[in-house]
Amino acid sequence: MASVETNRPASGRGRPRDATRDAALRQAAMEVLADVGYRALTMDAVAAHARAGKATIYRRWDSKLDLVIDTCTQLVRRSIPEPDQGTIEADLGEFLRSFASFLTGPVGKAAQALVGELPHEPELAAAFRESFLLPQRDMLRRIIERGVQRGEIRADSPIDTVVELAGASLIYRLMLADEPLDTGFVDRLLHEALLPLLHSAAPRR
Repeated sequence: MASVETNRPASGRGRPRDATRDAALRQAAMEVLADVGYRALTMDAVAAHARAGKATIYRRWDSKLDLVIDTCTQLVRRSIPEPDQGTIEADLGEFLRSFASFLTGPVGKAAQALVGELPHEPELAAAFRESFLLPQRDMLRRIIERGVQRGEIRADSPIDTVVELAGASLIYRLMLADEPLDTGFVDRLLHEALLPLLHSAAPRR
């Protein structure tokens, strides 16, 4: 797979790269992806949506795979700041609400459009996990580990289970149950499932 270069140096000819144009092209790619899915997405469609020339896109990304991966990476980084309010309840709650809002927004719709393609596109699946799923999992783990360091929860609590359950519950609610991913659901998930698990001892084997 071609490497994704998000900060390629401008060539010696012509005008320097415009970072704001990069953001507009990523936004266009995300919106087209949400509308038509990965297979139907083309550089021509992105160019038309962004009102740009196709050559402008190819100067930045070698293929639609590179464009989609870079778009997911940059938008995820921008959309979900890491909370650090001093308590596990506050941080975990803020993370869940931010992630829920993210999933129900434009980026989440684009992500949903990708999910059905992942079994058929191994390179895309690997890149999607690295750019979209793993950063959220790692952020959630850091939030919980800070709670351990503060002495709020035990180190032998089922942390791995909580990490898996948090993301899986939101995605199941959104993509399979087709029920609102709202604050009420997030609060129930937090107070009825995740926090009780974190405050429990690890199960005996």
